[in-house]
Amino acid sequence: MICDSHCHLQDKRFRGEIEKLIQEAKKVGVEKIIIPGWDLLSSKEAVELAWKFENVYAACGVHPHDAKFYDDVVEEEIRKLVKNKKVVAIGEIGLDYYRNISPKEIQIDVFKRQLKIAEENNLPVIIHTRDSIEDVIKIVKEFSCKGVFHAFNGSEDVAERVIEMSFYLGVGGVITYPNAKIAKVLKEISLDNVLVETDAPYLTPHPKRGKRNEPAYTIYVVKKITEIKNKSFEEVSNRIYDNTVNLFGINNSTKGGSNGKD
Repeated sequence: MICDSHCHLQDKRFRGEIEKLIQEAKKVGVEKIIIPGWDLLSSKEAVELAWKFENVYAACGVHPHDAKFYDDVVEEEIRKLVKNKKVVAIGEIGLDYYRNISPKEIQIDVFKRQLKIAEENNLPVIIHTRDSIEDVIKIVKEFSCKGVFHAFNGSEDVAERVIEMSFYLGVGGVITYPNAKIAKVLKEISLDNVLVETDAPYLTPHPKRGKRNEPAYTIYVVKKITEIKNKSFEEVSNRIYDNTVNLFGINNSTKGGSNGKD
């Protein structure tokens, strides 16, 4: 079984196709999908989709690009949304210094405010970080939170620091690219610290490059991890699936997966 732990099904590129995409994902073993928001509207849309489809779940939050639009009204709405039982995380939130679409000081303030919401509601966080890892780690340590570093592409040293904080590494289509840094990191860490994701419609895996990414393509990420770890598809998929359902509090976890280290 597989869970796509990060898929933007509410993106306009999926309009009119969502049910078909979910069914196609199920055909290849993608049983659950988590949809993070990036602003208030997309967070509301994520919740609506989660209620429409049984095995779809939502995360609510404001992306650092949209931090400049965050205010007390938005925060109050996010606080209401996270009370919904199909909301399993706060996200995607974080810092992005690569583009700095929102001013750095605003990004930091909004990130902290949303970490506080997660802490108060005992929800995991889905973290976006780009050219900002040191600040992100420093800030996260100020809060009592668990979660995942989405689209992780850092060094082995950074990976170890993230894992020490009891966070997971979100691994997506980038792992299938030639000379991907994350592939080297995966050789050295345990499957117990990994989630898989698509970030659809973005970051399409190598076998489908040039096409829109879709939740079914999570299977290419899992297959690549099986190559790197030299383990069976069943063991890899089941262990990562269990990581995901345990982090997000989703039921129907698989049974019997190995608890050993790699």
